[in-house]
Amino acid sequence: MADLDIIIPLYKSRDHLDSLIVRLNEWNATQNLELQVIFVDDGSQDGTYEQLIQKTAKAKFSIRPIQLAKNYGQHTAISIGLHYSKAPLIATIDDDLQHDPFQINLMLETLHKENADLVFGMYGERKHNMIRKIGSNLLKKILLTSGSDYSNTSSFRLMRSNVIEIFKTKHLSVVLLEEYLIKYSSNIQTCQIKHEERKQGNSTYSSWKLLKMAMQIMLFHSSIPLKLITRFGLILSIAFFGMGCYFIYNKMIHNVPLGFTSLIVAIFFSTGLLLLSLGIIGEYIRKIWISQNQLDQVIVLKK
Repeated sequence: MADLDIIIPLYKSRDHLDSLIVRLNEWNATQNLELQVIFVDDGSQDGTYEQLIQKTAKAKFSIRPIQLAKNYGQHTAISIGLHYSKAPLIATIDDDLQHDPFQINLMLETLHKENADLVFGMYGERKHNMIRKIGSNLLKKILLTSGSDYSNTSSFRLMRSNVIEIFKTKHLSVVLLEEYLIKYSSNIQTCQIKHEERKQGNSTYSSWKLLKMAMQIMLFHSSIPLKLITRFGLILSIAFFGMGCYFIYNKMIHNVPLGFTSLIVAIFFSTGLLLLSLGIIGEYIRKIWISQNQLDQVIVLKK
Protein backbone atom coordinates (compact mmCIF):
# COMPACT_ATOMS: atom_id res chain seq x y z
CA MET A 1 0.00 0.00 0.00
CA ALA A 2 1.21 3.50 -0.82
CA ASP A 3 2.27 5.93 1.92
CA LEU A 4 0.79 8.87 0.02
CA ASP A 5 -1.89 9.13 -2.65
CA ILE A 6 -1.96 12.22 -4.84
CA ILE A 7 -5.28 12.85 -6.58
CA ILE A 8 -5.17 14.91 -9.75
CA PRO A 9 -8.36 15.73 -11.69
CA LEU A 10 -7.79 16.00 -15.44
CA TYR A 11 -9.87 17.89 -17.96
CA LYS A 12 -8.54 18.53 -21.45
CA SER A 13 -5.02 18.03 -20.06
CA ARG A 14 -3.50 16.18 -23.02
CA ASP A 15 -0.90 18.85 -23.81
CA HIS A 16 0.66 19.15 -20.36
CA LEU A 17 0.61 15.53 -19.14
CA ASP A 18 4.29 15.13 -20.09
CA SER A 19 5.51 18.06 -17.98
CA LEU A 20 3.23 17.02 -15.09
CA ILE A 21 4.62 13.46 -14.96
CA VAL A 22 8.20 14.72 -15.30
CA ARG A 23 7.74 17.07 -12.35
CA LEU A 24 6.14 14.32 -10.25
CA ASN A 25 9.09 12.05 -11.11
CA GLU A 26 11.54 14.75 -9.97
CA TRP A 27 9.74 15.21 -6.67
CA ASN A 28 9.29 11.48 -6.06
CA ALA A 29 13.04 10.93 -6.53
CA THR A 30 13.69 13.12 -3.46
CA GLN A 31 11.19 11.28 -1.23
CA ASN A 32 11.50 8.20 0.93
CA LEU A 33 7.90 7.08 0.58
CA GLU A 34 5.71 4.89 -1.60
CA LEU A 35 3.73 7.15 -3.93
CA GLN A 36 0.57 6.49 -5.90
CA VAL A 37 -1.00 9.11 -8.17
CA ILE A 38 -4.70 8.74 -8.93
CA PHE A 39 -5.52 10.55 -12.18
CA VAL A 40 -9.24 11.15 -12.66
CA ASP A 41 -10.15 12.13 -16.22
CA ASP A 42 -13.30 14.23 -15.88
CA GLY A 43 -14.92 13.34 -19.19
CA SER A 44 -12.31 14.96 -21.47
CA GLN A 45 -13.02 14.78 -25.20
CA ASP A 46 -9.48 15.53 -26.41
CA GLY A 47 -7.90 12.13 -25.83
CA THR A 48 -6.53 12.96 -22.36
CA TYR A 49 -7.22 9.48 -20.97
CA GLU A 50 -5.62 7.69 -23.93
CA GLN A 51 -2.59 9.96 -23.65
CA LEU A 52 -2.35 9.19 -19.94
CA ILE A 53 -2.30 5.44 -20.58
CA GLN A 54 0.53 5.93 -23.08
CA LYS A 55 2.58 7.95 -20.57
CA THR A 56 2.24 5.37 -17.76
CA ALA A 57 5.60 3.78 -18.60
CA LYS A 58 7.38 7.11 -18.11
CA ALA A 59 6.18 7.44 -14.52
CA LYS A 60 8.50 6.32 -11.73
CA PHE A 61 5.59 5.91 -9.35
CA SER A 62 2.37 3.92 -9.26
CA ILE A 63 -0.45 5.31 -11.40
CA ARG A 64 -4.15 4.56 -11.10
CA PRO A 65 -6.09 6.03 -14.06
CA ILE A 66 -9.84 6.61 -13.72
CA GLN A 67 -12.12 7.88 -16.47
CA LEU A 68 -15.54 9.39 -15.80
CA ALA A 69 -18.36 9.02 -18.32
CA LYS A 70 -18.88 12.78 -18.62
CA ASN A 71 -17.72 16.09 -17.22
CA TYR A 72 -19.01 16.24 -13.63
CA GLY A 73 -16.75 19.03 -12.38
CA GLN A 74 -13.47 19.20 -10.49
CA HIS A 75 -14.86 18.58 -6.99
CA THR A 76 -16.77 15.48 -8.05
CA ALA A 77 -13.71 14.14 -9.89
CA ILE A 78 -11.64 14.56 -6.72
CA SER A 79 -14.34 12.87 -4.62
CA ILE A 80 -14.13 9.82 -6.92
CA GLY A 81 -10.35 9.80 -6.46
CA LEU A 82 -10.86 9.90 -2.69
CA HIS A 83 -13.18 6.91 -2.96
CA TYR A 84 -10.41 4.79 -4.50
CA SER A 85 -7.53 6.05 -2.34
CA LYS A 86 -6.14 3.72 0.32
CA ALA A 87 -3.04 5.51 1.63
CA PRO A 88 -2.97 7.01 5.15
CA LEU A 89 -2.19 10.43 3.63
CA ILE A 90 -3.87 11.99 0.60
CA ALA A 91 -2.99 15.15 -1.32
CA THR A 92 -4.95 16.90 -4.06
CA ILE A 93 -3.31 19.14 -6.65
CA ASP A 94 -4.31 20.70 -9.98
CA ASP A 95 -3.10 19.34 -13.29
CA ASP A 96 -1.59 22.58 -14.66
CA LEU A 97 1.52 22.65 -12.39
CA GLN A 98 0.40 25.82 -10.65
CA HIS A 99 0.65 23.50 -7.64
CA ASP A 100 4.26 22.36 -7.57
CA PRO A 101 4.57 18.85 -6.05
CA PHE A 102 7.69 20.02 -4.19
CA GLN A 103 5.41 22.26 -2.08
CA ILE A 104 3.86 19.10 -0.60
CA ASN A 105 6.97 18.86 1.60
CA LEU A 106 5.95 22.05 3.43
CA MET A 107 2.44 20.71 3.91
CA LEU A 108 3.72 17.36 5.22
CA GLU A 109 5.88 19.25 7.71
CA THR A 110 2.91 21.32 8.89
CA LEU A 111 0.64 18.27 9.16
CA HIS A 112 3.11 16.35 11.37
CA LYS A 113 4.21 19.36 13.41
CA GLU A 114 0.66 20.49 14.22
CA ASN A 115 -0.79 16.95 14.33
CA ALA A 116 -3.38 18.19 11.85
CA ASP A 117 -6.07 16.23 10.02
CA LEU A 118 -6.25 18.62 7.09
CA VAL A 119 -3.79 21.19 5.71
CA PHE A 120 -4.66 23.75 3.03
CA GLY A 121 -1.91 25.29 0.94
CA MET A 122 -2.46 29.06 0.96
CA TYR A 123 -0.95 31.17 -1.77
CA GLY A 124 1.34 34.09 -0.98
CA GLU A 125 0.39 35.57 -4.35
CA ARG A 126 -2.24 33.97 -6.55
CA LYS A 127 -1.47 33.78 -10.27
CA HIS A 128 -5.12 33.79 -11.34
CA ASN A 129 -6.56 36.63 -13.39
CA MET A 130 -8.08 39.63 -11.60
CA ILE A 131 -11.73 38.69 -12.31
CA ARG A 132 -11.23 35.22 -10.82
CA LYS A 133 -9.50 36.67 -7.73
CA ILE A 134 -12.29 39.19 -7.12
CA GLY A 135 -15.01 36.59 -7.69
CA SER A 136 -13.36 34.06 -5.35
CA ASN A 137 -12.90 36.60 -2.56
CA LEU A 138 -16.45 37.89 -2.94
CA LEU A 139 -17.94 34.38 -2.81
CA LYS A 140 -15.98 33.53 0.36
CA LYS A 141 -17.21 36.74 2.03
CA ILE A 142 -20.82 35.99 1.06
CA LEU A 143 -20.58 32.44 2.42
CA LEU A 144 -19.04 33.80 5.63
CA THR A 145 -22.30 35.66 6.33
CA SER A 146 -24.09 32.28 6.46
CA GLY A 147 -21.62 30.93 9.01
CA SER A 148 -19.47 28.98 6.52
CA ASP A 149 -15.85 30.10 6.68
CA TYR A 150 -13.97 29.04 3.54
CA SER A 151 -11.52 31.96 3.62
CA ASN A 152 -8.53 29.71 4.32
CA THR A 153 -9.22 26.99 1.78
CA SER A 154 -7.76 26.08 -1.60
CA SER A 155 -7.61 23.17 -4.04
CA PHE A 156 -4.09 22.31 -2.79
CA ARG A 157 -4.83 20.01 0.15
CA LEU A 158 -3.16 17.38 2.31
CA MET A 159 -5.26 15.23 4.62
CA ARG A 160 -5.35 12.07 6.69
CA SER A 161 -7.50 9.15 5.59
CA ASN A 162 -9.96 9.56 8.49
CA VAL A 163 -11.16 12.83 6.93
CA ILE A 164 -12.47 11.10 3.80
CA GLU A 165 -14.40 8.18 5.30
CA ILE A 166 -17.67 9.49 3.88
CA PHE A 167 -16.31 9.14 0.34
CA LYS A 168 -15.42 5.48 0.87
CA THR A 169 -19.01 4.26 1.04
CA LYS A 170 -20.35 5.64 -2.25
CA HIS A 171 -19.62 7.75 -5.31
CA LEU A 172 -20.65 11.29 -4.41
CA SER A 173 -21.49 14.07 -6.84
CA VAL A 174 -20.00 17.08 -5.07
CA VAL A 175 -20.21 20.80 -5.81
CA LEU A 176 -18.19 21.99 -2.80
CA LEU A 177 -15.67 19.46 -1.48
CA GLU A 178 -14.63 21.66 1.46
CA GLU A 179 -18.09 21.32 2.97
CA TYR A 180 -17.35 17.65 3.66
CA LEU A 181 -13.63 17.92 4.44
CA ILE A 182 -14.03 20.68 7.02
CA LYS A 183 -16.96 18.88 8.65
CA TYR A 184 -14.92 15.69 9.16
CA SER A 185 -11.69 17.39 10.32
CA SER A 186 -11.01 18.25 13.96
CA ASN A 187 -7.68 20.04 13.42
CA ILE A 188 -7.36 22.18 10.30
CA GLN A 189 -4.15 24.06 9.52
CA THR A 190 -2.83 26.19 6.66
CA CYS A 191 0.60 26.40 5.10
CA GLN A 192 1.84 29.19 2.86
CA ILE A 193 3.00 27.93 -0.51
CA LYS A 194 4.05 29.42 -3.82
CA HIS A 195 1.43 29.57 -6.54
CA GLU A 196 3.21 29.00 -9.82
CA GLU A 197 2.45 30.60 -13.17
CA ARG A 198 0.44 28.41 -15.51
CA LYS A 199 2.99 26.61 -17.68
CA GLN A 200 0.92 26.42 -20.85
CA GLY A 201 -2.58 26.77 -22.21
CA ASN A 202 -5.54 28.53 -20.63
CA SER A 203 -7.75 27.56 -17.75
CA THR A 204 -10.76 25.42 -18.68
CA TYR A 205 -12.77 27.44 -16.15
CA SER A 206 -14.52 30.12 -18.20
CA SER A 207 -16.19 33.11 -16.52
CA TRP A 208 -19.57 31.45 -17.14
CA LYS A 209 -18.48 28.17 -15.51
CA LEU A 210 -17.13 30.03 -12.47
CA LEU A 211 -20.35 32.06 -12.16
CA LYS A 212 -22.46 28.89 -12.48
CA MET A 213 -20.41 27.14 -9.82
CA ALA A 214 -20.68 30.16 -7.47
CA MET A 215 -24.47 30.21 -7.89
CA GLN A 216 -24.70 26.45 -7.17
CA ILE A 217 -22.65 26.89 -3.99
CA MET A 218 -24.76 29.81 -2.75
CA LEU A 219 -28.09 28.20 -3.62
CA PHE A 220 -27.46 24.57 -2.64
CA HIS A 221 -24.57 24.66 -0.16
CA SER A 222 -25.44 27.64 2.00
CA SER A 223 -28.48 28.88 3.90
CA ILE A 224 -28.19 32.41 2.48
CA PRO A 225 -31.35 32.30 0.27
CA LEU A 226 -33.42 30.76 3.08
CA LYS A 227 -32.21 33.33 5.60
CA LEU A 228 -32.96 36.16 3.17
CA ILE A 229 -36.51 34.86 2.59
CA THR A 230 -37.16 34.35 6.31
CA ARG A 231 -35.82 37.75 7.33
CA PHE A 232 -37.52 39.50 4.44
CA GLY A 233 -40.81 37.84 5.39
CA LEU A 234 -40.39 38.85 9.05
CA ILE A 235 -39.62 42.46 8.10
CA LEU A 236 -42.62 42.58 5.74
CA SER A 237 -44.89 41.06 8.39
CA ILE A 238 -43.93 43.76 10.88
CA ALA A 239 -44.21 46.51 8.26
CA PHE A 240 -47.55 45.25 6.98
CA PHE A 241 -48.88 44.93 10.54
CA GLY A 242 -48.15 48.61 11.04
CA MET A 243 -49.71 49.50 7.69
CA GLY A 244 -52.73 47.34 8.48
CA CYS A 245 -53.21 49.21 11.76
CA TYR A 246 -53.00 52.46 9.81
CA PHE A 247 -55.75 51.40 7.37
CA ILE A 248 -57.95 50.19 10.23
CA TYR A 249 -57.50 53.58 11.91
CA ASN A 250 -58.43 55.31 8.62
CA LYS A 251 -61.56 53.18 8.36
CA MET A 252 -62.63 54.05 11.90
CA ILE A 253 -61.82 57.77 11.77
CA HIS A 254 -62.23 58.81 8.11
CA ASN A 255 -64.75 56.19 6.98
CA VAL A 256 -62.93 55.13 3.77
CA PRO A 257 -64.89 53.06 1.17
CA LEU A 258 -66.18 49.70 2.41
CA GLY A 259 -64.01 46.68 1.53
CA PHE A 260 -60.83 48.57 0.65
CA THR A 261 -59.33 48.39 4.14
CA SER A 262 -60.05 44.72 4.68
CA LEU A 263 -58.63 43.84 1.23
CA ILE A 264 -55.37 45.76 1.80
CA VAL A 265 -54.90 44.38 5.31
CA ALA A 266 -55.55 40.80 4.12
CA ILE A 267 -53.04 41.10 1.25
CA PHE A 268 -50.35 42.69 3.41
CA PHE A 269 -50.65 40.21 6.28
CA SER A 270 -50.89 37.13 4.07
CA THR A 271 -47.86 38.16 1.93
CA GLY A 272 -45.65 38.65 5.00
CA LEU A 273 -46.79 35.41 6.64
CA LEU A 274 -46.33 33.41 3.42
CA LEU A 275 -42.74 34.59 3.02
CA LEU A 276 -41.98 33.87 6.66
CA SER A 277 -43.56 30.41 6.40
CA LEU A 278 -41.62 29.60 3.21
CA GLY A 279 -38.37 30.47 4.95
CA ILE A 280 -39.17 28.21 7.92
CA ILE A 281 -40.23 25.32 5.66
CA GLY A 282 -37.04 25.82 3.65
CA GLU A 283 -34.93 25.50 6.79
CA TYR A 284 -36.60 22.16 7.59
CA ILE A 285 -35.91 20.93 4.04
CA ARG A 286 -32.29 22.04 4.36
CA LYS A 287 -31.93 20.03 7.59
CA ILE A 288 -33.26 16.96 5.76
CA TRP A 289 -30.73 17.55 2.95
CA ILE A 290 -27.88 17.88 5.46
CA SER A 291 -28.92 14.63 7.14
CA GLN A 292 -29.27 12.81 3.80
CA ASN A 293 -25.72 13.85 2.82
CA GLN A 294 -24.39 12.77 6.23
CA LEU A 295 -23.17 16.25 7.14
CA ASP A 296 -24.70 16.00 10.61
CA GLN A 297 -22.67 12.97 11.73
CA VAL A 298 -20.95 12.92 15.13
CA ILE A 299 -17.16 12.69 14.79
CA VAL A 300 -15.39 10.42 17.29
CA LEU A 301 -11.86 11.71 17.72
CA LYS A 302 -10.49 8.78 19.75
CA LYS A 303 -11.86 5.40 20.82
